[in-house]
Amino acid sequence: MSRLIYITSLCFLCLASCKSVYYNTFYNAKQQYSIAEQKRVESQTPGSRITSATYNALYQRAILKASIVLKYFPDSKWFDDSLLLIGKASYWREDYTEALTKFQELQKLFPESELIPETRYWQGRALWAMNRTNEARTTFSLFDKKINPELYGLSNLALAEMEASQGNKEEAIISYKALLETLDKKHKLRARAWQGVGNNLLELNRYDEALEAYENVLKSKPDTRTNFETRVKIGETLERQQKYDGALDTYQKILKIKRLRIYEAEIRLKQAHIYQLKDQTETAEEIYSDIGKKYPRSEYSAAAFYRLGLIEQKSRKNLEKSKELFEKAVREDRSSDEGKLALQRQKDLVALERYQTQIEKVEDPQKALGPLFDLAELYLFNLGEPDSALSIYQRVLTLTDTTDLSPRVRYAIGLIYADSLKNETAAREHFQLLLDQHPNTPYAVEARTRLNQKHADDALAETRFLQAENLIAEGTPTRDILPIYQQIADEYPNSLFAPKALFALAWTYENNLDQREQAKTVYEQVQERYPLTQYGKIATDKLKGKFLDPPPEPADTTQTQPSDTQPDTTRTDPADAPPDTTATPPDISKLRTQKTPPPKPAFKPNVIIGGGIMEAVDADEEPQVIEEIEPEYPEEARAEGKPAMVFLRLLILKNGSVGEVHVISGPELFHSAAVEAAKQYTFEPGIHEDAPRDMWTDIAIHFEPPE
Repeated sequence: MSRLIYITSLCFLCLASCKSVYYNTFYNAKQQYSIAEQKRVESQTPGSRITSATYNALYQRAILKASIVLKYFPDSKWFDDSLLLIGKASYWREDYTEALTKFQELQKLFPESELIPETRYWQGRALWAMNRTNEARTTFSLFDKKINPELYGLSNLALAEMEASQGNKEEAIISYKALLETLDKKHKLRARAWQGVGNNLLELNRYDEALEAYENVLKSKPDTRTNFETRVKIGETLERQQKYDGALDTYQKILKIKRLRIYEAEIRLKQAHIYQLKDQTETAEEIYSDIGKKYPRSEYSAAAFYRLGLIEQKSRKNLEKSKELFEKAVREDRSSDEGKLALQRQKDLVALERYQTQIEKVEDPQKALGPLFDLAELYLFNLGEPDSALSIYQRVLTLTDTTDLSPRVRYAIGLIYADSLKNETAAREHFQLLLDQHPNTPYAVEARTRLNQKHADDALAETRFLQAENLIAEGTPTRDILPIYQQIADEYPNSLFAPKALFALAWTYENNLDQREQAKTVYEQVQERYPLTQYGKIATDKLKGKFLDPPPEPADTTQTQPSDTQPDTTRTDPADAPPDTTATPPDISKLRTQKTPPPKPAFKPNVIIGGGIMEAVDADEEPQVIEEIEPEYPEEARAEGKPAMVFLRLLILKNGSVGEVHVISGPELFHSAAVEAAKQYTFEPGIHEDAPRDMWTDIAIHFEPPE
């Protein structure tokens, strides 16, 4: 009997020991996860040196330890807990696919687990992070307030935040307020919900309502971070209302709250910014200098020196001093946002000096256009000096008033007046000049939009042009298309499609009908009516060349050749020799598979310059096809089994490969196949000024139905 008791006790101890091992393994994983959570939260504290790499490594440790339970203890009661822990740790490591997999495994393997509700909530978060928003919405909508009140609140908060993240501000406000109605007065989510209401009202410029919402946040006993963020938002709202003294008071109150003093450096930067807005530059500089001394080697000192550099650059035009300060900002913390901005600003100032030197050295003003454009765009987009950019553009305008650059410059000037200088009168004046002088350019379309003008001609002309395209695709005879092109040019002369249609008419005469004299006449019309468009430019190039001239008359072979030029009858011309019947005959199978060249397109595709890269027609030597790929006839088009042609625009790179492919026209069913074929083409690159260049060219891909 005593022996039986001993064996029973031993078995019990073994069983208890196994369970202890299961739990200890999971406990270690859980402990690592808790430490990782703590470090992640600490990393958000001002001045923290904890990086994402630190807490990601801790999350990975938790994953490895929890994986031991999955691998060695499949019958453990902690198996579902381990799956959930691995999923959450993977989520925070931004490995959303792995996280989603673990959440789905848990639901499949343990459908009755008490962890299912929490798992579904995290599944929703993973789906949202993967931009699978519809699935995330469905998942977040599964919770019942009575059964899972806490997860119900979190899920509805997530639904409201999803609306906000997608720019649906009104819907977000409604969702936040609906959530607030379900929460009791002391619920900890009330502060975050009111904060969401306030943030979206602020984005809608409903300032007074936003301030009221932020006051409700502070009444809801928020945590330290939410408290700080809300008070900062109050300051920013007052700043937007240009109530600068009120904003300064708000920031000063933050500094008096003991638990918010950890944010002192951030608040001092905001105070300095307000003083700059109040034109109290010296006070701002004092604060920035103090931050630089008090918080060395930090993101705050980097921001302070960067802003001091901006003051020297923009207000005092002291480029040498500003470069020194930007360099200092980079040394303080080059990985911070403003450290990176300072580094970029250093590069911009070097570029500024280079462009200025290039402009000074050029004797011919026309050759200065390139660096002048670069300089203007540098001032406008990089250095934030619209006045300087405007001055450069106005100088460029005097040099380009009769060139195809004029509409681009005029539009840029209008934008600066409208968006940067807020001078609506001057902006409208320049946009109207653009419409009057260059109505057939893409810039005119944008100018009309800015002036809120509708241009019916563009829509009507486009409709007719698309009709011509469709008729071409249907196999309509070329001569039946020509009147449509002519009608567009005659009835809608100021539309964007007028030069395109007239050019298409000339191109068809030249390439499809071989009527060179007629083509020459129409090209002259394109050149005369639309000289500043790209079509006018190409027409000019064609007219300068001799390829529109009639071909030379064939030589009269009936006349007797002079005696000194009589051929040597002792030699046999290879062309006159009898065929060599002993030679190997050609491979008939290869002859059958040789491709006939595709017919020329019925009109010249778009030739508008893209991205500042040159057009092939402007090059000394255009790209030449070396290897052409047979396109695959689409399966979905085989029912009709008709021939088709797709016109493409290709960017041919210096190495002869295809960099970009854009569909210009052709049946939509064939677009993908045409693009895939074109991507595999190989070219001899275009040459300009004795060097290979990237350039745009146009090709037609021809499809023949399979037998």
